[in-house]
Amino acid sequence: KQWYQRRVRGSPGGARYTAICHFLLQRPTFDFGDVPLFYSMFCSATDRYKQDQNWLLDVLCAAVRDEVDCKILARRHVLPLCLSQLYAPGTDKLTGKLIRRLFVKVSEISSKTARELTELGVSVKDL
Repeated sequence: KQWYQRRVRGSPGGARYTAICHFLLQRPTFDFGDVPLFYSMFCSATDRYKQDQNWLLDVLCAAVRDEVDCKILARRHVLPLCLSQLYAPGTDKLTGKLIRRLFVKVSEISSKTARELTELGVSVKDL
């Protein structure tokens, strides 16, 4: 559990530490039914947007563990946004690899999510 906390929290000198602390301190409670910072990190307009995206995708790959997590991703439209990023011009190899890893992981966990990916045109077998 500590490796995950360090990955998410980071160190005070880290690039995302300020954004994460700002996000957490703005709210009186933490919503466990949400994907925190997804839109601000995945659609980042900073100079380090690729690092933000890849960090977030790496955390999602590590954090998704069960059907409930897959439902949260579906409700927040995470997978369709990842699919659009996968085929966007300028997507680097690491980002593509992380998105594919996320797709494989959620399809192994949830048959419903696997069907939704198939409906989006993703063949998990080919990833």
